[in-house]
Amino acid sequence: MEYRDIIKSLNTEFITAQDGVKLRLIPFTIHNNQQALRMMSGSTMSGSSASSTAEFKQKPAGRLTLPIVFIPGWISHLRSWFNFLPALAQNADVYYFETREKPGSQINNNIYRQKGSFTIERHSEDLALLIRHLGFKNGNFYLAGPSMGANIILRYLSKGNIFPKAAAMLLPNPNFKIPLWGIPFLYLPSWFFYIIKPLIKSYLYLFKSDKDKQKSMLHYIFYGLDSAEPKRLRASAKDMQQYRLSDRLKEIKTPSLLVGSILDRMHLSSVVRELSSKIPHGEYMEIAVSGETHSKGMAQKLTDYFKHYE
Repeated sequence: MEYRDIIKSLNTEFITAQDGVKLRLIPFTIHNNQQALRMMSGSTMSGSSASSTAEFKQKPAGRLTLPIVFIPGWISHLRSWFNFLPALAQNADVYYFETREKPGSQINNNIYRQKGSFTIERHSEDLALLIRHLGFKNGNFYLAGPSMGANIILRYLSKGNIFPKAAAMLLPNPNFKIPLWGIPFLYLPSWFFYIIKPLIKSYLYLFKSDKDKQKSMLHYIFYGLDSAEPKRLRASAKDMQQYRLSDRLKEIKTPSLLVGSILDRMHLSSVVRELSSKIPHGEYMEIAVSGETHSKGMAQKLTDYFKHYE
C-alpha cells in the first residue's frame, strides 16, 4: 500500500496554540481513521518489529477503557509508526499529537523571530492545551511517547494540573546536545541543511546508532530527516541545544514507566534507569534495541502496563 494513499485517507484536526501555531492531531479511535489503520496494517513498507528480550508481567489482553495520547519524538515522521500505531489503536483509542517542528503543523514566519518557540517548555504548554481541548479530567487518560515526546511528558507531569492515570516514556534524554562540529551549522542559511544532511546521517550511523545497527531506530530517524523542513529544524535544534532535564522528577506523582535500550548509544539505558529511580512511582523496563520502540510488541507492552491501572 502506498504511503501517500494512507496519508490522504487520514482525518485530522488542528489545535491553535497561543502564538498562532496550528498543531496537528490525528485521532485513531473507533470512529476515526479506521480505514487508515487497516491500510497501515496491510502496508509492506520497511520497519518490521524487533522481538523483545525484556521481561514484563502481563495481564490478559483487552481493550483499554481510557484513551492514550501519544507524542512522537523530535522530527519523528508518522511513517515511522506504521507497525506500532495499528497495534496500539487495536487496544485503545489513540490521539497522535504532532509537535510544532513537524511538517504537519502550520507555522507563521513570525514564530522564527520569537525566542524559545520550540523549547520543551513550549511543547509542554502545547500538550496542556491538547488535554484541555480533548476535555480530559484527572485520571481519565494515559500519556505515552518516545525520546523528545518522553521529555515533554516528564516536564508536563512535573508542572501540569490535569494528570493522566499513568504514563510511559520511551528512551528519554537528560539533554539533547548537538556535537561541537554541528553547532556552526545552526547559524548558516536553512538551505544548507540539504548539503550537510548526508554528514548528519553518517555521524548518526557511525557514532549514535545501536550496536546492532540492523535493528536500531536509525532508519526511522532518517524518515524524519528526509521530510524535515530546514527552517523549522534549525530553529528547533537551537532551542533543544539549551535543554537540560529538570531536577523536579521527585515531584511527579503519576505512575510512570520508563523504557531504556541496552544497545542504544543515543539514549543510554543506565541514564534512563537512574531517571526512573528518581520518580516516586517510577518503573523501569529494558529492551534490547531502540527500533523495538516502533514495533507491535512495544504497543502490547504499553497496553499491558496501562492495564494495571484500569
